[in-house]
Amino acid sequence: MNAMILAAGRGTRLGKLGRTVPKILVNVGGEPLLARQIRYLKESGIKRIVINAHHLADQIESFVAGHPLADDIDIVMEAELLGTAGGVRNALPYLGADTFAVLYGDVIVDEPVDRVAETHRRLGAAVTLTLYRATEVEGKGTVELTPAGTASAFHEKASSDVAGKAYVNAGLYVVEASLVQDLAANVALDFGHDVFPMALARGQLVGTHLLDAPVIDIGTQSMLDLAHEKLG
Repeated sequence: MNAMILAAGRGTRLGKLGRTVPKILVNVGGEPLLARQIRYLKESGIKRIVINAHHLADQIESFVAGHPLADDIDIVMEAELLGTAGGVRNALPYLGADTFAVLYGDVIVDEPVDRVAETHRRLGAAVTLTLYRATEVEGKGTVELTPAGTASAFHEKASSDVAGKAYVNAGLYVVEASLVQDLAANVALDFGHDVFPMALARGQLVGTHLLDAPVIDIGTQSMLDLAHEKLG
């Protein structure tokens, strides 16, 4: 299986740091985040890694060129930001026609990709996304579930906390290429806002894989500080 790391964002929520360093290259646990993401995917059995780049793309190119696994990594440039799904559609020639994984560049996940892929195959889903339970959901995408545990609705960038616990998008998917093949090229599209609801409307199965614990999100400076505390 191949995988894509979404790394084109501007990192505006990181303030001054995000203006000088791509979010995917910030130091977390003593190393650039991208180094950790590559190692995680390779340890999960991923064959080829595709990375999209836009903001400070030259730094990402330089890092990959010096990486020991550079021959297994492709960088796809985005002249304009295309969103999560648009970025994957743009990189589809590198990902191929088979099932692949998508990892958001600003989250740290420990769940092996092959476990998510097993759930995906068992369900026969068009896409399977990882979720975790949380009470604090401001700014995060949340998912409603059917009694069978598959996705039934999506709410992007929640503005407040919820009573009880919600299911939060963890930023790791296993995707059938057919889900994105028919999307318009070079058009900004988001998975949670556009593609997943469209799949449900078409009657496609959107599977879920529940994680035991929340993921580490480094999207803001406070979250990055927390990641440093947890990872050293």
